[in-house]
Amino acid sequence: MQSNSTTKPTPNSQYVDSRMQTDVSINIFIGFSILIPMIVFVGFNIYKKHRAVVLSQQIASLEKLWLLNIKKKRA
Repeated sequence: MQSNSTTKPTPNSQYVDSRMQTDVSINIFIGFSILIPMIVFVGFNIYKKHRAVVLSQQIASLEKLWLLNIKKKRA
């Protein structure tokens, strides 16, 4: 019986360059260094808009209470 196993490298084998792995890690670092500040910026803006809405609702309810107190004093 003949054996099909050989010890010769195949012509399609690829050489893995160590620089390629460092390039990938640098690209991931650059991606995160851009993504994280964007997430913080968007989150901060959403928080500011939420606080503005809550504040305007509080002001509206206080104005209603104030108008009720004025009507009670006049009557």
